[in-house]
Amino acid sequence: MNLLMVLGRTDEAIREMRIAKKSDPLSPEVQYFLAYGLTLKGRYDEAASHCEKLPADYPSEPECRGRALLGQGKVPEALQVLARLCCRGNRGYLGYAFARAGRREEAQNIACQARAQPFNEALAYAGLGDKEPTLEVMDRMAILGPARVGRDLAFPEFAFGRDDPRVKAVLRRVGLPN
Repeated sequence: MNLLMVLGRTDEAIREMRIAKKSDPLSPEVQYFLAYGLTLKGRYDEAASHCEKLPADYPSEPECRGRALLGQGKVPEALQVLARLCCRGNRGYLGYAFARAGRREEAQNIACQARAQPFNEALAYAGLGDKEPTLEVMDRMAILGPARVGRDLAFPEFAFGRDDPRVKAVLRRVGLPN
């Protein structure tokens, strides 16, 4: 399913997850990946309904709900949810949310602290709308390989830079179609 999304076949991935949901409606993984695909398609209300079905202790629950809330324009609520990520490795979404809330300094701090984690660094810069540092970090992300680069660049948070020739160059470098 994740491979389908990396290849830009998100609609097909969502169809497969809906079939999986019929077989196992209580599976947190099914709920998460269905929400993940719906988020990629910008269907945040529907994604949020699947995020809400995740157990509170599911590792990606705050990320899932926070991203859906951000997409719905509910930035203060998203910040509350994503603040739970502060003690975990993936703080990029929190940086993105800080930026969307106009809390530029906090977003920049997260970007600087995440230098060793390019995805998180790129998310914080993307939230700030800072195209140059976002694209610079995306270029560094190429070492992560095609699955990670394809997945990450498909995220709606990076939509503002997708048409840039440097993004297309990164995709080519890792062997993915534009």
